[in-house]
Amino acid sequence: MTRPLFDSEYLFGFHDPGGEQMLLDAGKPGWIVCAEAIGCDPANQEGVDFTLWSRHGLGVICRINHGFPPEGTLPHSSQYEEFARRAANFVAASPGCKIWVIGNEMNYAVERPGVQVDWSRHASTRSSEPAQADPRRRGLVVRFNVLPDHSTEIRTTRGALVSPGEVITPEMYARCYRLCRDAIHRLPGHEDDQVLVGAVAPWNSQTIYTGNANGDWVQYFRDILEALGPTQCDGFALHTYTHGGDPELITSEEKLAAPYQSYHSEFRAYTDFMAAVPPAMRHLPVYITETDQGGPWLDVNSGWVKQAYAEIDGWNQQPGNQQIRALVLYRWPKQDRWHISGKTGVMEDIRDVLRQDYRWRGSGDDSPAQERRRGARPAVKAPQLPAYRAQWIEDRFPTRMTAGQTVTVPISLKNTGTETWTPAGDRPVEVAYRYYRNRRVLALGDDKDVRTPLGQVVAPDETVTVAVRVALPDQPGNYTLEVDLVAHEVGSFKAQGSPVLTRWLTVEAPRPEPKQDGSDGAALPVPLFSDLSTTLPRAGTPYARRGLNQIKQIVISHTGANPRVSLERIAETHVQYGYPGIVYQFVVDGSGQVYKVSSLEDVAQPDQLWSEQGVNICLAGNFSVQAPPLAQLDATGRLCAWLAQNLGLAADGIVGLGELTKTESPGETFYKGPAWKQILSRQVRLHLAAFSGAGDTNKIKELQSLLEEARAKNRALATQLRFAEDERVRLDAAHLRLQAEMAEMAHQLDTQQSAETAGGIRIYRWIDRLPRDPGRYRPRRADEVRYFVIHHTGADPGLSLHELAAAHRQEWPGLLFDFVIDVIGDVYQTQPLDQAVEGAEEYLAHGIHVALTGDLVGVGPTPEQITAGGKLLAWLMERYPQVGLDGIQGVCELTEHPSPGDQWQEGQAWKEKLLAAVQRARGVAEPSAIEGQLRAKISQLEHEVVVAQRAAELLQEQKARLQAEQQKLQAQLAERQQEVKAYVIPQPAMRVIVEQLPKHPTLRYERRPLSQITHLAIHHTATPPTVNPARIAELHVSPDVSRGKEAWPGIGYHYFIHADGTIDQTNHLETASYHVHRHNIYSAGIVFAGSFMNGKIPTSAQLRAGGHLVAWLMQELNIPLARVWGHREFPDNTTVCPGSEWTLGNRWRDLLFERIEQIQAGVGVKNIRHYVLFWQRAYPGPLARQDFVNAINYIVRFRPALGFSVQDARNAEYVTIVGNEAGISSAEERSLRNAGCKVERVAGRDEEETSRMLAELANLGRRFRTFDVDF
Repeated sequence: MTRPLFDSEYLFGFHDPGGEQMLLDAGKPGWIVCAEAIGCDPANQEGVDFTLWSRHGLGVICRINHGFPPEGTLPHSSQYEEFARRAANFVAASPGCKIWVIGNEMNYAVERPGVQVDWSRHASTRSSEPAQADPRRRGLVVRFNVLPDHSTEIRTTRGALVSPGEVITPEMYARCYRLCRDAIHRLPGHEDDQVLVGAVAPWNSQTIYTGNANGDWVQYFRDILEALGPTQCDGFALHTYTHGGDPELITSEEKLAAPYQSYHSEFRAYTDFMAAVPPAMRHLPVYITETDQGGPWLDVNSGWVKQAYAEIDGWNQQPGNQQIRALVLYRWPKQDRWHISGKTGVMEDIRDVLRQDYRWRGSGDDSPAQERRRGARPAVKAPQLPAYRAQWIEDRFPTRMTAGQTVTVPISLKNTGTETWTPAGDRPVEVAYRYYRNRRVLALGDDKDVRTPLGQVVAPDETVTVAVRVALPDQPGNYTLEVDLVAHEVGSFKAQGSPVLTRWLTVEAPRPEPKQDGSDGAALPVPLFSDLSTTLPRAGTPYARRGLNQIKQIVISHTGANPRVSLERIAETHVQYGYPGIVYQFVVDGSGQVYKVSSLEDVAQPDQLWSEQGVNICLAGNFSVQAPPLAQLDATGRLCAWLAQNLGLAADGIVGLGELTKTESPGETFYKGPAWKQILSRQVRLHLAAFSGAGDTNKIKELQSLLEEARAKNRALATQLRFAEDERVRLDAAHLRLQAEMAEMAHQLDTQQSAETAGGIRIYRWIDRLPRDPGRYRPRRADEVRYFVIHHTGADPGLSLHELAAAHRQEWPGLLFDFVIDVIGDVYQTQPLDQAVEGAEEYLAHGIHVALTGDLVGVGPTPEQITAGGKLLAWLMERYPQVGLDGIQGVCELTEHPSPGDQWQEGQAWKEKLLAAVQRARGVAEPSAIEGQLRAKISQLEHEVVVAQRAAELLQEQKARLQAEQQKLQAQLAERQQEVKAYVIPQPAMRVIVEQLPKHPTLRYERRPLSQITHLAIHHTATPPTVNPARIAELHVSPDVSRGKEAWPGIGYHYFIHADGTIDQTNHLETASYHVHRHNIYSAGIVFAGSFMNGKIPTSAQLRAGGHLVAWLMQELNIPLARVWGHREFPDNTTVCPGSEWTLGNRWRDLLFERIEQIQAGVGVKNIRHYVLFWQRAYPGPLARQDFVNAINYIVRFRPALGFSVQDARNAEYVTIVGNEAGISSAEERSLRNAGCKVERVAGRDEEETSRMLAELANLGRRFRTFDVDF
């Protein structure tokens, strides 16, 4: 029996049709879930007929997507309104369904609109073979990126996002959902449809936004529901899965690792979502629209299906539990690797469970027998919310903190427990904190143990912002701060299982601070800027960082908005677009005030040159039409000069943002017209000359003169622009006035009344004498007539009306014309005027059609036809007063058709003759001389307007050509940059000594998939550089009670770089060894031999080898440079490693990063692994012929590159010189070493002994006598 909502009372169901007969045969008509991609064209009226399933009593759910990956499950946010109208059109055209899901797994990056993914980095396939196919990218490891992917390949499947697309935040999804729900509910017959919130991907942390820095998928789900509320939501869909076919995984209570330790890792992930539903929304229907075994279904009757349905039924039987109405198995048809069709074992499991009577409570069947059956079900323990629990949303610690200070930190947090927090009473709640140093709690004096009361009552699910006072330690150093809540008689919230807020603080020694930054950096006449970088809104994710030596240019942009828009508003907008904070470093307002809004080391978007290599200066305002004010330009010039001097940049290093990315910023006037880019460059040159004193007085005067000349030019251009604008306004006003006069005149001419009627015309009625099909005409009211349409018959004027009608009857129900005027002026009415052709085009349906006989190509009608036509039309205008002279039009004016001939408006222009005849017939006098003059003037003005419009069009075309050329050049630049980035870095030479190092007899490190490695950690050994890996391994394996260090399973580092640049691999990358406290699971450790303190840094050989190694690992593990950190840069690691010179003093981090970038660009990489060098004198002189013959066995054994050129050998990592200094001199050997080559000379006392030495190496399988490397 069909139910009103086309739903089902049973839990059973399949994704996609095909298996419904199993449900019907068992007498359990369950659910069918369909997914449709509908686009966002509001004119599209297409739908799907779901009655094929609903008429059999099956429940139908349709998921509405904008498209499938990579088109976006929702469209771009600018098209949400169009998508909602398209969704309503689809619902209206889709009978048999009343439950609709909007979107799918919106937090999964692949589902975003505009996303671009390098699918070559994925193991998924769009194969046509179902056993392998994954057309919608469900099987990507990155879909459940919180779970391990068990990858064994170094090139992982984690997802190379070429473009991240538009992130779908909860607020954006809620807006789209509301629009779709409202549009559907407005449809007649769909007022009570269920419009469901789309399912959120479990175990996916890809969507990060303000207040959800960890990408918590459960919080994402809860934030959507809270944004909607109970009155604007009809229900929601869920997805849940296991990761294997074992039925025990259904009831597994296994949890995830931190920071998601409270969430289930298997099927019971659905309970995490259910626990997050706001209390006011726990009456809404819930549908699990996808579940499976993670991978392809195992073709066995394992009981997995039976256990899954028993689990959901058990949940539903618990008193007070929100009802889950469906558990839908993904999927029935053979369309991808998850198909059930044809798998007899799974189908048998389904038949077994269909013997049960699993229904959701309230579905309509609550018989006593069913109640007894339910009582026998094992209970599913409903999740209980804790009494005291907090969610830390946002905090704003100062970037610089001084020992002994007490700072005030705004912290926003949410009450996610069940108890109300009160500032007073029996159990007041306060904000407290504690410090850790070297992993031990730091004892605080009474003056440092400051607690901050909440200041207000905070009920469950409410949010509060507290100005927390934090007393900093008296001694400078690195500290871990832990912020917690404390309730009287309850204790700390941390002890109750609530998360704490942890921050890593660097406390500096007191030092005098300048009043304004920049005032002491250069000899400028006024202070340069005010620092607001610590006060503006930021997201939860940090900026990437860079060294100052990475800055290559100064990038100018404009806000493109009203200059009065606040910096806070701009920063909030940038955060909403997914940036960590405001993207600029400086903002200059219209009065010339400069604000520093982020640090020079901060990088908002590391994969873009404008952000990674540019200091971004933004001018408040929109400069597409006019240049910035002089005060703003002067301040910008001073700032650019100060930056150029301190960063070593040239004056021509100033570029517009539009030169680096596709944007119109900083406006067209930056490049042309006022061309204030040139003005800035001149100012910078002038200031730099003044700073350095290098320019003589005449040069400075010349520059000042140029600057003043530019300012004068700018003022003159501004004046001209104002005059031009005033003139444009005046001309526009005159044009409008003349248009009004013309309209009034036309109205007066049209409304003049004639002195006599249009009588005297004789009309012959032939309506009943011609063949016609009355059934194909529809009635037409008089007020529907809009046109009098003029035709020619296009045939010989002697052709009879019967012959004309017969020709028209081949396509139409009768003769198309209502009147026909022959060459002698006789008029024939051939159709009734109160009927029109059914379903015809507008001009046919709303027009009275008058045809003049003859083929009027190259000729006009006869004078008799003109006169008769004028009288007929005048009579028609009297009968249909709503049609004026402008309603008399030829067919060619209404549609693409040649009728009424080429002389209608051109040549003889007989349209004008016909209109004049109409006027004469109506008794309207010819226009007076004054009227003619006015018409001529209007025509002239109209012509001038056309000319002006054409000139504007030409200018627009020129602008478009220039923009296209600019875009082409930018694309070429991007291609060249991409070519540089496409360089494939070869693996550096290294020794693998993993199995040779000391290890603990019983302890073993954990293993991890390579996809889990997201950071590289740089260390120093803090020992003399001669200490080798074996000794370091001994120290790591042994416990050290004095330092509180326990025994380790083995050496902590993955790679060891010796002082001579030799690289040893000391652990496999899959080993999660100990080297960075709390961050080992996702990092790999690289250690440089030596202690880099007090001015000492790695050797040049170490930097070369380290740069090569890091660049290669970044390439293979898809790690950006912004995630290469020194040991001490990881949170909670209070250490000086990799030495004080890492970011201070000699800043060897910058040297290493510079080398990494060179390697990535292919500069300085040795493209030959091993080169055997023989001596040769100038041609045709002698060469090492006998040495070459003696080395044949060695060459065959190892297959090195070989030759006689020292220059070629410089491109090799390792060089073997055959023979003594008489052949290849010691000076040439030194030049090879200076080029970074590792050189070994094989030379005996004579050629025979050299031959024996090479043969011995070949027999031993060793390339070198001194280097222990294996290629």
